[in-house]
Amino acid sequence: MKKTSTSILNDTTAKSIVDNFIAKSEDTKIKRYSNFYKYNDFAFNGNQWSDDDLPDDNTPALSFNQAQDFLDVYLAKLFPRDPVSGVLSVGVKIIENDKNLRDKYEKQILNAYYKNKFAQILLEQGQNFFYGGDACLYYPRIPNTNEVKIISLDPSKVYLGWSGSQLEQFAFEDEISISDVSSKDVKNNWIIIAINYFLGKNTSEINKFEKVKRITYWDNKYQIVKVGDNVKTYKNNDGFIPFSWIPNSPRAHSHEGISEVKRLFYLEKEYNERASNFSDRVKTNTDAIVALMTDKKVSDLTRDDIKKLLKLGQGDDAKILSLPENREILEYLEILSKKMSAKMSLNDAVMGNIKSNVSSLAMIYYFSPLLDKISLKRVQWDQGIRDLNSAILFYAFGKKGYNTDPVYNPVIISDKETQINNTIRLLENRLISHTDAIDELRGVENSEEKFNQIQEEFKKLQMIDGFLNKKRIDSKREEL
Repeated sequence: MKKTSTSILNDTTAKSIVDNFIAKSEDTKIKRYSNFYKYNDFAFNGNQWSDDDLPDDNTPALSFNQAQDFLDVYLAKLFPRDPVSGVLSVGVKIIENDKNLRDKYEKQILNAYYKNKFAQILLEQGQNFFYGGDACLYYPRIPNTNEVKIISLDPSKVYLGWSGSQLEQFAFEDEISISDVSSKDVKNNWIIIAINYFLGKNTSEINKFEKVKRITYWDNKYQIVKVGDNVKTYKNNDGFIPFSWIPNSPRAHSHEGISEVKRLFYLEKEYNERASNFSDRVKTNTDAIVALMTDKKVSDLTRDDIKKLLKLGQGDDAKILSLPENREILEYLEILSKKMSAKMSLNDAVMGNIKSNVSSLAMIYYFSPLLDKISLKRVQWDQGIRDLNSAILFYAFGKKGYNTDPVYNPVIISDKETQINNTIRLLENRLISHTDAIDELRGVENSEEKFNQIQEEFKKLQMIDGFLNKKRIDSKREEL
């Protein structure tokens, strides 16, 4: 953010803006933080037994953590790797008639993705999205340059101020130390002065690694940075907040997402409890227990008698005791497991239990419940990535109103041969263009650039073929 030479807001006003906003949005942020901690601890960390739930006796406390298994599948499908290269990538398609502009815009965005390690940020925020219920992207302009800095924030430490569907205020808290501040003019750097003042020390070498809390606030007019009681205000010359909020399946008219773990929380707890009780009963009854119904004195029977043949008279009986409810418990556990799979749309096809050679159409049918859910998740991500793309182009070229679409790799591995044959038929019947065909088969690439590259290669090959043909003709003539 560019600094201005004139005073924008006095310090008292700036502090009031930040403090009032934080106070107003604190409750929502605390609830979000609580949910993040609860569901991350349950599924990601595997702490699936609370102190109140733990058995009182020696019963095992098993944690199957099926929620994490399911969410690993979701995260892998939301941002899948390229099936050929194995690289996780998100492409971009520019809606622009001018081909040269299209190529320039796409290169600018893809270069920004590469420099900022966007794939790693997507995976981190995807984890926040599924486990905690919300993801976010923060993309301020690097001071004094036209480049973007894409930053992965912790959504549980973010403050939001909404007017309908429009984000009008935004802030996040983090920690900073003097060692984090890079400045040639150390003596006049206000953050270093603020940290030293807050810590009550004068020598930066003593406390350069000590962290203090920082609040960074944005609205459409200002950026305000607050460290302790010290503030610095900058004018937001860009006129928008460089931040995208991505909630997971929010309720209507709400901006807070819902953790996917919440769908499984109580089912998983029930499964762990019942399976642990069953495990204890199996362990207790591993050795056979024989019940005798006889007039004989049981104490006269030796251990060898019981292991081999029992000396029983007429009318006597003996039975080996077992767990009569074995089948019922196992069936109940299977019902719980199927219910969890159904909630997450992870059927036998997704879990790899269908081994037969089926067509790509049949596979899509098998996967359709999961495909529908992942498609809906991607819709929730689309606008956030579009806003990021628009900011990248605005920083670089200085105008607004860009139309971009994110391009993802396919959720499931497709039958490439069938896909290619279908695309060739469409080309032969002039139903699509060659660039459309490249989009269909290699969606994350720049189709225009790839088409031009192929054309150039064909020209070179034609020149080589022409040269070789001429050599062959000349050789024939010489023979004659």
